Amino acid sequence: MTTHDERIQLRAFEGCIPLNVTLELSMRCNLRCVHCYNFDRELAYLPGRARSEELSDSEIHRILDEVRAEGCLYFGFTGGEALLHPSLAEFVRHAAESGMAVRVKSNGTLLRADTVRALVEAGAASIDLSLYGATAATHDAFVKVAGAWQRTVEGAQRARDAGLAVRLNAIVVQSNAAEVQGMLELAAELGVSCNLDLQITARYDGSRSSLDLAVDRATLEALHRGPLHHLVPGGAGARKSIQCACARSVCGVTCFGDVVPCIGAPMWSGSLREQSFHEVWTRSPQLSWIRGLTEDDFAACKDCAHLPYCRRSSGAIYSNSGVYNGPAKFGDDFVCMEAEVLHQIHDARQPD
Repeated sequence: MTTHDERIQLRAFEGCIPLNVTLELSMRCNLRCVHCYNFDRELAYLPGRARSEELSDSEIHRILDEVRAEGCLYFGFTGGEALLHPSLAEFVRHAAESGMAVRVKSNGTLLRADTVRALVEAGAASIDLSLYGATAATHDAFVKVAGAWQRTVEGAQRARDAGLAVRLNAIVVQSNAAEVQGMLELAAELGVSCNLDLQITARYDGSRSSLDLAVDRATLEALHRGPLHHLVPGGAGARKSIQCACARSVCGVTCFGDVVPCIGAPMWSGSLREQSFHEVWTRSPQLSWIRGLTEDDFAACKDCAHLPYCRRSSGAIYSNSGVYNGPAKFGDDFVCMEAEVLHQIHDARQPD
């Protein structure tokens, strides 16, 4: 049985209503996560761009009005580190007062008591916090800042106690794969939800060293037979469409005002410094092309035996291959390997 929210999401998908919009507030961050999808955090800032090019407060307020007018109900602020923006609370208040449910995505290290209070008073509904290990040693080595894990955990506690819906977003890589169970237990201990993601993408600056962090097949199998056994899909019919929600019910806006199909799919589709959100959303050739894709346009996917078990993300595929409707052939990406592994595990569970 579908829920009310699932029915709303389906109607938005079918009607191409930007129900879910995420805005990058800045490329700035106080951590140096080794996998960062924006750019290599060993560098001071995104190559070829300048902080002075980031959206002004007035531009952000205008964008909030424009996306709401197009039907957005779920709005997310991200970065970089969203909490570094001095006007975040004002943006949250604007979005919440216009009728949108506001989620903030953060690393959690800056969630001091006054910051949490400001977000709650402004009307934020929820917060996602990045997690890279069940222990301080693993997490801090990944983000390259000592003490980060402790501050993130304390921030999660403060946000939870203040009434925000807290979710830990745990990226699973080689260095923390042995701590997956511990990360799940940490979330349970804190009384918050936890989302685990095994997909690593190439960076938007074109560098690809982040892909080396992904778990190998043996580790992937061990995880899905162990602490992630509950995530193995139920089998045939579990996946309804190859096409994801990019450019249909989901949209992203970069800190430079560029519209993308999803904040995780860096395909330039228009500029909000040159056009209104309505104009980009309804007239962009790139967004229109995505919406016009059929099953036949996903040649490697449409007849794949592992499709019901696939967690294909068009954004990840595009970032890794440069082809939105890729992969070019089965086996070209991590998602293909994961789908095959999940299929095998599912079949092995079935009675003879």
